[in-house]
Amino acid sequence: MTKGLDLILCIRFNITNHDHDVPQDKEYDIFLCHNSGDKPWVEKLAESVENETYNDRNLKVFFDDWDVIPGENIVLKLDYAMQRSRFVGVVLSPNSINEEWPKMEWTMAVYNDPSGKKGFVIPLWLGNCEIPPSLKIRNVLYCRDNLEYKKSYNKLVAILKNQKLPRGTMKPSSLNILSTDALFPIEYADEVEEQLASNLLPISHIPRHIWNGPVSSTHKDVFYHLTRSVKGIFPTFMLRNDLLYSFCDLHDKSCPFRELLIADSIEKNEITPWLNNLDKKNGLIEMLNRALRNHCRNLDLYFDEKHKRFYFRPYGGGNREIEWNTGERKSTRAVVKQYKKGKEGKIFWAHQSIQTNFLIINNEIFLQLVPGWTFTFDGEHSISPREIGSLSSKWTHNEYNSSVFYHIRFWCYVLSKGQDKISIKLADGLQLDVDITPAVSDISVGIDGDQLSIQKVFEVAEDDTKADFNMDEIENEEEEETEE
Repeated sequence: MTKGLDLILCIRFNITNHDHDVPQDKEYDIFLCHNSGDKPWVEKLAESVENETYNDRNLKVFFDDWDVIPGENIVLKLDYAMQRSRFVGVVLSPNSINEEWPKMEWTMAVYNDPSGKKGFVIPLWLGNCEIPPSLKIRNVLYCRDNLEYKKSYNKLVAILKNQKLPRGTMKPSSLNILSTDALFPIEYADEVEEQLASNLLPISHIPRHIWNGPVSSTHKDVFYHLTRSVKGIFPTFMLRNDLLYSFCDLHDKSCPFRELLIADSIEKNEITPWLNNLDKKNGLIEMLNRALRNHCRNLDLYFDEKHKRFYFRPYGGGNREIEWNTGERKSTRAVVKQYKKGKEGKIFWAHQSIQTNFLIINNEIFLQLVPGWTFTFDGEHSISPREIGSLSSKWTHNEYNSSVFYHIRFWCYVLSKGQDKISIKLADGLQLDVDITPAVSDISVGIDGDQLSIQKVFEVAEDDTKADFNMDEIENEEEEETEE
């Protein structure tokens, strides 16, 4: 491998298919899609793979320099080879990411397996370029240095040979002072790349400047002024030390805050230094959270001021459902539903809710989503804390990580209005854009061969999430608790 070269070799695989024989119509074990700038590295990989034996034969790679005859129709040959390859390896690097030929090849591969369920397309990451969204859902093999390359190569060969992925080895305990009866086998974490998903959505765009000018108004004065002068979503603002801060240009006569200024001593501030100043950082978060609340209210979400969460209220006095796109199909989710509880048929409402706010981590701005449930007696006001605790624990005890991730994905759909980003109005013509793909964190330890694709978690079917409530089951549990 070329020293210092940053690439990504993306190869999508299905580890549940290891015991299957090679289909008779497959001529190649892997098709290597790449750019000419990466050809020396790819050729070495191809040579290594073809030196591996499987079922009394050598593995076979489709590599254009070896397999496309001069004068042959290249497009037809590539299509032929891809259709007759068990896997397609897509080499993504700074050389190839925006080039037409590699893009055409991996697009053809992804078209045949858009969700990754077939395990056709394999990801190997050497870094320094963005992974296209259609390839992010694929598990990644890392090759940023010789150690990572060796581990990833062994995994790749195992996949091509229909073998189980290599796992970590048992290491002996050094606790010799304990009796053998008290010892349990200890298995250390493997040095592998792992990804952990979060409930944080990164900011993709924010205006560069914040303006401020002198005022004598209170928050109540400003809101009263906005109700008289603004139709639709209010622009966000902050008051500090008799100064009003806003994202809109206070010099602009159309700015709704201009009438509140008591002098023309207006300042224009770069937003970047605010991230390094604690007081200004808190002020920025205040403005963004105010804009977020305005955005949510515009989506007809009710804000519970006491518990700082948003939820839908009943529609026309009845249950409320939302149709949304899960990624693979459209699905309907009940976001408000009425239930009767106990022998007396006491009515309560269950609402899917969200606690959401902006925060700053390492000078980067994120939108945090914490999905949950809210229970009301009339579709708006909360039931007693004791009843909430009982219902919440029984309602959510079967919800696992996949369900929580799926709730986050649902709320991304709601907040983005079904678009590819969440756009929050800060002022006329100015908005904040939030990426709807949660931030992930890379760690260097885990269980080799047992990594989980974050995107695959998001692909869980709607039916696999807790979309309803079995009142008979809950009431039986409560009766048993009372008897005890």
